[in-house]
Amino acid sequence: MDNVLVIGPVLPFRGGIAQHSTLLARALADQGECRILSFKRLYPLWLFPGESDRDAEYNNYHEPHTDYLLDSINPLTWRKAVAVVRSQRPDFVLIPWWTFFLGPMLAYIAWSLRRHGIEVVFFCHNVVDHEAAFWKRALARLVLQRGSRFVVHSHFEEARLRDLVPGAAAVVHPHPIYDQFPEPTADLPRRAALELLFYGFVRPYKGLDVLIEAMSLLHGSDIFLTVAGEFWEGEQELRRRLAASGLDAKVEVIARYVSETDTANLFQRADLVVLPYRSATGSGVIPIAYRYGKPVVATRVGGLPDVVEEGRTGFLVPPESPDALAEVLSSLSRGQLEALRPHVQEFAARLTWQSLASAVQRGQSQP
Repeated sequence: MDNVLVIGPVLPFRGGIAQHSTLLARALADQGECRILSFKRLYPLWLFPGESDRDAEYNNYHEPHTDYLLDSINPLTWRKAVAVVRSQRPDFVLIPWWTFFLGPMLAYIAWSLRRHGIEVVFFCHNVVDHEAAFWKRALARLVLQRGSRFVVHSHFEEARLRDLVPGAAAVVHPHPIYDQFPEPTADLPRRAALELLFYGFVRPYKGLDVLIEAMSLLHGSDIFLTVAGEFWEGEQELRRRLAASGLDAKVEVIARYVSETDTANLFQRADLVVLPYRSATGSGVIPIAYRYGKPVVATRVGGLPDVVEEGRTGFLVPPESPDALAEVLSSLSRGQLEALRPHVQEFAARLTWQSLASAVQRGQSQP
């Protein structure tokens, strides 16, 4: 099998991209040889809104076969990375692409590697940033034109990629299940007949405000919502709104980065995971929900419909519609949702990291 080198964040960095790159690199290593060039500094402190970009559960952790040498704002480390890749002569280099901030660095690295005859494969999590702008789109095109082939998780992103880079050779494979998350360790107390969970970084495009409005429409229903994740903005505004409307008795806000152990317990308690996104390329939350056998309700945007089987693994609603979301939530019971578990587990069994690694190696989409 191929000798692959991955350039991207891996553990102990936190967040979906680092988890994704770590698990994919391990699967590639199972099929051949894989080394990783990661970061000693990914984001400067002034740019990252959270407490830290490292996962406290992985303090002092070092991913095997990894050199932590890149600094996103130090071009000298970019040149060093190119030199390391050239010395190792991999069959191809796999680079995750998800944010404009890394554009200058990745444009330089990809250009340099192609110049020396090394194939560059971009794994496009977001072809263009969620908060899109003309200049971000132009920067994405500048970077991605330097790739020789591409991997995406949805047909929506495939279409966006080919709009940006006409004729791009793209492989489509659904997001695998985040099966590294542990088994639950505690039975958290239930607060209502139906327990909802909104999970992950809270950003405007994720539509938490739409879900809160839907909850206000269901004020008399026996439903409780847990919001768990670090806020990029709007935490105090949300808390004021909940207090003013009386919804603070029906909504718990856990405004911090959630550990893997706490994640397991929160998903175990939830009957339904809610993704009221305004826009989406895909979602790392759905693979976590499926890992715990939980159905989802998501909006019909981006790549989300690719991984939600209506009435089997979850439900789809229009974006920006609290009424439609409230209508679906009011129609569901714990028993109905529990009956979907076998369908969720069956769907999840098809979404493996080994399958994704094989698609990256072969350059073939999953049927």
